[in-house]
Amino acid sequence: MRKIGQIVFVVVILVLSGVGTRCLCAQVGFAVGLNYEGISDLEIGNAKGTFDNASGYHIGLFYDLGIGPAGIRTGLFYRSMGKFEASLPGVVKDFDLSLFEIPVDLRFNLSATPVLTPYVIFGPVFSFPFSSDKDFKDAFEKVSVSGNVGVGVAVNLLGLRIFPEFRYTIGISRFMKKDLSIGSVNFEAAEPQRLNTVMLRIGVGL
Repeated sequence: MRKIGQIVFVVVILVLSGVGTRCLCAQVGFAVGLNYEGISDLEIGNAKGTFDNASGYHIGLFYDLGIGPAGIRTGLFYRSMGKFEASLPGVVKDFDLSLFEIPVDLRFNLSATPVLTPYVIFGPVFSFPFSSDKDFKDAFEKVSVSGNVGVGVAVNLLGLRIFPEFRYTIGISRFMKKDLSIGSVNFEAAEPQRLNTVMLRIGVGL
């Protein structure tokens, strides 16, 4: 995680170093969207644990700092992932899962017109998972790191900027603990288990 943070810091410095006489524009806004989740299988000894896919929603606030044709966007989001069905050796159970997330997006505009500006984004996402299910609430790592890539378009409309986006988030760090307990059953995961997500989001800059 420290190495990822160092890479992000270097990229941010490189972007900021190119400001020069370019326009420096800051904007705050809010965003909502839908997410489709997939948790990878768990290798547990000679057995395998599986998780059904689930769908949910997310909502949050963002801060966008535009630097010429590039920009940096961060924010705070709540993401409800819905309910998963877990099939682990000796355990078959539904559980809910939610996250607080801090994405750090690096944004690069592809072209620009007075109305439309398409762009690409990429960067890390720091997630803090939690569940109301007593059997699963302690099974997750306190912080999970993912890589986020996506495309979007900024639409200037009636004095607002609207940002429809498509995002794909790929798990980088371990999502569930290596040694975890579900109810009274203990597991040791042989391979890291990660979270992957497809998102459709629409943001409004104020």
